[in-house]
Amino acid sequence: MKRSKIIILTITLSFPVILYLFLRSYGQNEFALPVFFENEEKVYCKDSSVTKSDVKLIDLNQKDFIKLPEVYTADFKVIHFPNAQDSEIQTLKNELNRILNTFGDLSINILSFQPIVTEKVDQLSTELFLPDARTKSILYPKEQKDNLINCIYAFPTEDWEGKHPAEETIAVDHTLVLLDNENKIRGYYDGYETKEVDRLILEIRVLLSNR
Repeated sequence: MKRSKIIILTITLSFPVILYLFLRSYGQNEFALPVFFENEEKVYCKDSSVTKSDVKLIDLNQKDFIKLPEVYTADFKVIHFPNAQDSEIQTLKNELNRILNTFGDLSINILSFQPIVTEKVDQLSTELFLPDARTKSILYPKEQKDNLINCIYAFPTEDWEGKHPAEETIAVDHTLVLLDNENKIRGYYDGYETKEVDRLILEIRVLLSNR
């Protein structure tokens, strides 16, 4: 009697890839991502009277003053507040470029918020964070940082003491925030961690599959 030969093929895949393949295989089962702060006020808004339209920004790409709603021109937005002086900043840039390269034809913007050093637009010398047309470098007044980070985008910082609905804590300059085509917050990610950026990429794909 001939014995059957069993060939075991081991393929090492990250969890996000496995999950994505599962979702593609069983497309009828919609995988819902959370919508953060859809029906509740962000706990750490110190001035809830400030609206998105009240925040005066500078679009460094166009060298012009704009309001926050004017920033949202793409279907998907990845928001972040980088520390340009960080010695490891290239790691973040590499991960953001990976997102852009993954979604070459998708309507997506990387929005890089940095503090204003001068309000004289014609004298701005700050470099664009990434040399890609889909990346916008947005300058904000320093006094608006708390409003932007803790209220409008509700970054999962240590201030929340573990109470943030994302159930995680990420340093402000490491945090990536995903906004969907309705400008709703859909996820928070550590932009310095490849696995976290893998998760962001996966969740954009999930949002696309649920359209």
